[in-house]
Amino acid sequence: MIDEDLKTVLVGLLLVTAGFTVFKAFFADRTVEPFSELGVLGPNMKIGDYPRELVVGGEFDLYLYVGNHMGSTQLYRVYVKLGSRDLNVSDTEAYAAPVLTSYDAALADRHNATIPMSLSVPGSGVNLRLVFEMHRYDEELGGWEYHNRWNQLWLNVTETG
Repeated sequence: MIDEDLKTVLVGLLLVTAGFTVFKAFFADRTVEPFSELGVLGPNMKIGDYPRELVVGGEFDLYLYVGNHMGSTQLYRVYVKLGSRDLNVSDTEAYAAPVLTSYDAALADRHNATIPMSLSVPGSGVNLRLVFEMHRYDEELGGWEYHNRWNQLWLNVTETG
């Protein structure tokens, strides 16, 4: 009697284990919730060591982090824009400020890139927004569309002394 109960439990455990294995193998390459990553790292490739006080035209270094978990290869463009605190940044519309430069990255699914940036600010101001705005190439549209991801740094920029 005990042997039959033990056999039943063992067969049940084997079936559950086999079910999990088949489930995992079947859904291994499926992207359940696609997303993209955008990050800005300071000159030491860390979050939080950003420059805050700059001189007009003075170069500073940052790193751009872009990651793809969309389920397919993606072409990204990140615009670097400079605006005032009065302009709103939105998750649904591109930031209405001048573009300083842009960076492109073509990434396979589940890949990322860290891109060095050397930037300078052309004018002075207090509480300027340096915005990093992600766009994605849409093949159906045949062009770039805002991908609803952005980061910003607050800067104070002064004239040379």
